[in-house]
Amino acid sequence: MMSATDTSLFSWEQSAYDNFGKKTQRLKHSLDLFDDDALIALLDSYPREWLQCFTMGFNPEDYSDWKGVHIADSSGAEIMEAVHKGRFWINVINIDKADKRCADILKQIYSDISANSPHLADIKAGYSTLIISSPGIQVYYHLDAEANMLWHLKGEKQVWVYPKSDEYSPQDELEKVIAQEKDEDLPFKKSFDDAADTFILKGGDVLTWPIHSPHRVENLTVNVSLTSSYYSNENRILNSVHCANYFILKKLGYKNRSTRHDNSIAYIKAYIYLVMNKLKLFKHKDRTAYYKTDLKLDHAQDNGMSILSESYSPEFANKV
Repeated sequence: MMSATDTSLFSWEQSAYDNFGKKTQRLKHSLDLFDDDALIALLDSYPREWLQCFTMGFNPEDYSDWKGVHIADSSGAEIMEAVHKGRFWINVINIDKADKRCADILKQIYSDISANSPHLADIKAGYSTLIISSPGIQVYYHLDAEANMLWHLKGEKQVWVYPKSDEYSPQDELEKVIAQEKDEDLPFKKSFDDAADTFILKGGDVLTWPIHSPHRVENLTVNVSLTSSYYSNENRILNSVHCANYFILKKLGYKNRSTRHDNSIAYIKAYIYLVMNKLKLFKHKDRTAYYKTDLKLDHAQDNGMSILSESYSPEFANKV
């Protein structure tokens, strides 16, 4: 009989732990964090440099309408009103630093996963973000540099998770994302959906997928989710291998750059990259200019925002 580990947060069969990080899985949780009043109170007091806001268009193949939105002057109630009216994606970043309850929950989550997933060594929680988002919005096709999970709290959203292969995430693009040389967006064709695993998430669902799996999102209602990244020894080595490929081997003209991270050559590549990076031998691009915008959250407008007379960087831009 399959065993299960019971906690106050979730109860998963052992097969879910065995496949954690290997396969895309929709599982269940019982997190109960923020009702509407609590969200408003949180937003009222939240550091504005940790509060990101974006808007976007309707075409999943056209990223040009994904833009930052100034949000610093809005109250919690005004933010929530605008979210219901418009097309906004609000990232309440570093939620574990601001809310002790979230920090304790994430610590418990990853302690449990680490104890029951022996194929991943030394799992630790990374960054975490509370996400508040409008009906009908989308998050464009992208991949994340770090492994993460989506704990869905409220509303309904559709999520597509795509295969990890050069067809869906070309190696050059993957390396740039992991090396922090570009943002997470990848070239997308609607035909990619034919190969995707697709899910309609509701409150109480948690979605996990293998690290670097491309994915995208479309909301059906107002949504609240908690996303949390995590680190393991295996994932640290993998990302260091990708960075060594990008910063060292690609510059030396190697076209066939191995992504293996489980042999002695991989460990050597990872070690060399980490040493060189610590010595600050690699120059990283400035990504903050991407966030300059003339859009401002404005709950009084029908679409929830207004246009400023000039573009400048919102408060969160230098914290990305």
